[in-house]
Formats: sequence, structure tokens, C-alpha cells
Amino acid sequence: MSKQFLFDVLGLAEKHCGSEFTRKLLEIRSERERILNNVWRKEPLPEDLSTYQKELILRDIDFDTIVHQSAKFLDKDDYHKLLFNIATIAIKYGEFTRGKEILLDLQKTTDRKNLALIAEIYRKLGKIDFYTNNFNSAHKYFDKSLKLYTKIEDNAGILSLKNVIGALLVEEGKYYEGEIRFIQVKKLAHEYKLYDLVANANMNLGNIYIIRGIYDDAIGCYKETLKVGNKDDKEMLTNLYLNFAICYKFKKEYKIALNYLEKAFDLIKETNNRYKKSLLYLTKAEIECINGNLNTATALVTSAFAISAETGDRLSAAEAYKILGMINRESKKYDIALSYFENSKRIYSNPFYIAETLVEMAELYLATDDKSMAKKILGWAIKHYKKIDAKMRLEKLREKYSNVL
Repeated sequence: MSKQFLFDVLGLAEKHCGSEFTRKLLEIRSERERILNNVWRKEPLPEDLSTYQKELILRDIDFDTIVHQSAKFLDKDDYHKLLFNIATIAIKYGEFTRGKEILLDLQKTTDRKNLALIAEIYRKLGKIDFYTNNFNSAHKYFDKSLKLYTKIEDNAGILSLKNVIGALLVEEGKYYEGEIRFIQVKKLAHEYKLYDLVANANMNLGNIYIIRGIYDDAIGCYKETLKVGNKDDKEMLTNLYLNFAICYKFKKEYKIALNYLEKAFDLIKETNNRYKKSLLYLTKAEIECINGNLNTATALVTSAFAISAETGDRLSAAEAYKILGMINRESKKYDIALSYFENSKRIYSNPFYIAETLVEMAELYLATDDKSMAKKILGWAIKHYKKIDAKMRLEKLREKYSNVL
């Protein structure tokens, strides 16, 4: 748990509960830490604890104390609002387990008549499962949320859910189904003048065009997003700059891609979104590897791996394995590189990401003069690209490897 996360949770609790709550909390913390530190100094521990581990224990206790003590200062409805806001902050910081625990408690204790809040609880539970790659569970939560938004006739909620369900379908490799939803959301959001949703649907369409290799269309979507989106929405802008960077990475215009990444990193300093930070590290790591800066790439991908391990994001771990494979291939450590590529391929289920890993694996076999195996691996990649109708990618792959296929 990061200090900044705990600091933000404390600030939120004080805003809801008042300064007397903070004074009481600090009193409890001071006495508690005095007792624990005395014990740690005097008593041998069954397990050795580093200073860092002890600090983490104290932060965990602080978090639980804030959550439970604040109930004494608020009525039920206000306490539920505080818990919902804490869960929202937890998602931003990648504290998915804590966020989910709070939301599940809220789901049980919220007044069943408060359909709007219950719909949002289900939506955020789905979002956590989406981020941690539990797609079946995410679908169930999103469906429950959509039914409630439909029942209360909340158009913004309905369209927002359809948009995020589209993104989930894309992550599962169901690109056509996802694209249909994005087009529907974009059309209806225009009619209802919900321009933030227009921006998000546009961005998601751009992501599909990247996957299919239609980069100029993707850039067009992102530019339109920049026009209609809320310029004060730092989370949206971070996503947008990351997507621009990914698109220019595929176009091999690395300087432009790095410029967009720097813009995104500047925003991350303000939002502290660890999940997104991991994605930025991975994108930059791949570019640095391609540019031959292998030590920089290794440092970046290792940092991303640490975050994905904390948050439970297995897809980011799969991408990290792919990039580690690329780094070790360039360092001519072929056996290690192959093991990383195999880890990546094993974790991924999305045809696009599998194909991307297979192409990098084929490059390894070409580097070791095993043309027969490279041809076989490229054949598998082609099958996966065909599944997602990535015609432009297939065309370029066949052109690049015409002497192998």
C-alpha cells in the first residue's frame, strides 16, 4: 500500500467526518505505534520483519482503522458514500483487493431501494474484475449494473455500461461485437449530448483500428476524442496519450510515440493511477528495446511487472514476458528469451496478443537460423490474425517475411 493512497484516503475521511475524526485517529495511531514498536524492540519475532515490512503492517492497520472508525462519525448514508469514494480511490491506485472488499460489503448493506448506488457498485466490481482479467465475473457484474440502469432509465449509465462491455468483449478477442457496441454508444451519446461518452467510444474504436493495423483511422478517432472530450479529465487524457503512443509505436514513429508517453507520465504524477502507470512502462519499455536501449527497457519492464504482480493484472504480466523475451533475444540469450515468449503465449487468450508474441518468437528462430521453425510459428500467427480480420497486419507480415513463408 502506497503512502499517497493512505494519505488520500485519510483526506477523504476527514472531508466527510471533520477534523475531530482526524485528531482522534492520530491519537489512536500514536499510541498503537508506540506499543508495537516497544514490542518489536524487546521481543524476538517468529518471522524476521524488515523495516519496510513493518511500515506496510502499520499502513494496513491505519487503513482498516480509518474505514471502521469513520462509521462512528457518520450516519449510514454518509458512511456508505465515504466507503464508495474510498473504493473508487482504491481502484485508481491499483488496490483492487481492498476496493473489492469494500464494494462487496456495500453491496450487502446498501438500501435495496437505492438502485443508482447499487448499479454503480456492480459497475465498479465489474471494473475490478476486468482489470484483473476475471472476464466471466466482470460480465456478470456489468449485466447486473446494466439491468438496474435500464430500470431507472439512466441513459448515461446505460451507455457507459454498453461502452465498457464493448471494451471487455474486445479484451476477450471478440472485436466485431465490441465494435458494434462502440458505434451504437457513439451514435446515441451524440443524440443525448453525452460528449464524454462520445469521446470514450471514439477512443475504443481507435483501439480496434490499431489492432487491425489501420493506423491512420485510429489516429483520426483519437483526434476526434481530443476535440469532444473533457480537457480537464486527466484519466481520459492519460488513456488518450497512451493510445496515441501505441499507435505511433506500431507506425515505427518512435520519437512521436515517446513524446505522447511523456505527456501521459506527466499526468500520472497527478492522478497516481498505478494500473495505467504499468501500461505506460510497458509501452516505453518496448520502444526502448527496439531502439537498442536494453538496460533502460529492462528497468521499465521490471517496474511494470512489479505493479502487475501487486494488482493481479495477468495480461500486463503476459506483455511484460513478451518484452523480456525481446530484450533477451537482442542480448542473444536465446533460451531465456524463448522461455519468456512461451510464458507470454501461455497467459494470453486474445488472438491479437498471441499473434504479436508469436511474431517476436519467429524473429528469435530467424536469429538462430532456424528458418523451418520460424515459418511454422509465423503460420500460427497468421491464423490468429485471420481470427480478428486484421487484413492490413496480414498483408504487412506476408510482405516482411516473404522469403520465409
